[in-house]
Amino acid sequence: MERTGFQRELRDREVDVECRGFGPSFNMDNTHYHDCFEVYFQISGDRNLLSGGRFHHLEPGSVLWIPKFDLHQSFQGQQDTGTRAVLYFREEYLRGVLQERAGELLALFAGPFQVMRLDVFQRRKALELLYELEQGSRAGQELYARFVFGQLVLLLETWSRAGGALPQEAAPTMGPKYDRIASVLAYLKNHREERLRLEDVARAFFVTPAYLSRSFKACTGLSFVTYLNHLKVERAKELLLREGSVTQVSLELGYESLTHFERVFRQIAGLSPTEWRKSQRPGEDKIS
Repeated sequence: MERTGFQRELRDREVDVECRGFGPSFNMDNTHYHDCFEVYFQISGDRNLLSGGRFHHLEPGSVLWIPKFDLHQSFQGQQDTGTRAVLYFREEYLRGVLQERAGELLALFAGPFQVMRLDVFQRRKALELLYELEQGSRAGQELYARFVFGQLVLLLETWSRAGGALPQEAAPTMGPKYDRIASVLAYLKNHREERLRLEDVARAFFVTPAYLSRSFKACTGLSFVTYLNHLKVERAKELLLREGSVTQVSLELGYESLTHFERVFRQIAGLSPTEWRKSQRPGEDKIS
C-alpha cells in the first residue's frame, strides 16, 4: 500500500490484508480514499471513523464496508490502544474469483457507508480467514488465496443478509457534538486555502472558540491547529506539483509569510517545500 496525498492505492497486488495495532497518539491526519474496495475489521479497542459526513463508533466486532474513492478518516476512540485489520481488493479480483456472484457482493458497498456487527464466533472465523488469506497471498499461493478470499466474502455476505448489517441511514449518530465536529472538518477542508482562525470558524458555527477547541480535541484526538496544518500541507503538495513558485503556493493557502509556510511544511513533511518537490521530480530544477 502506498499513500500519496489524499489517496491510497493498491499497487502491487489485487488483494491485500493489513493488520496492526494502534496506540494513544495514533490518528489519521488526513481524509483519504482508496482506488480499491476496503473492508475494515475492528478487532480490539475502539475507533471513531468519519465517513459520509458522519462519525461512527467502532467497537470490537464492527465491520465496515467502504467503497472505492469514499473519503474517510479514523480518530482515537475511548480506549488508548487496540488492533484493526483491513482487507483491500480490486473489483477485477472479486469478479475473477466469484464471477456471477460478484454483483451481489458489490451491492454490499452500495451507499456511502455500511456497518456490520459480528458475534464472537463470526469474529473468530473472519480473523482465521484473514490470516490464511494474508499468508497465502504473501507466499505466492495464488489459488489458495483466491479460495480463502471467496470463502471470506461469501461468509460476510451471508452474515450481512442475516441481519448483521446496519446501513448508514439506520445507524445512530454519536451525538450533536460529533455531528458538529464532522461539519467543522468538512468546512475546514472546503476552506483550507483561506486564512482560517479558530475564532472565525467558531463564529461560523455559533460556538465559542474555547468550546470548539475542546470539542475538536475530544472528538478527533488532534488540536484544531494541527489538523488544519495537515490539511494545508496536503493541499500544498498538490499545488507544488503544478505551480512554478513556492511563494505563490504559500499565498494561495493563506499563509502570512513564506517563512511560516516553510516551517509548517517541514514540521509535517520532513522536508522544505522545495526539497519535497524535487524528491517527487528527480532531476528537475524548480523555481522557488
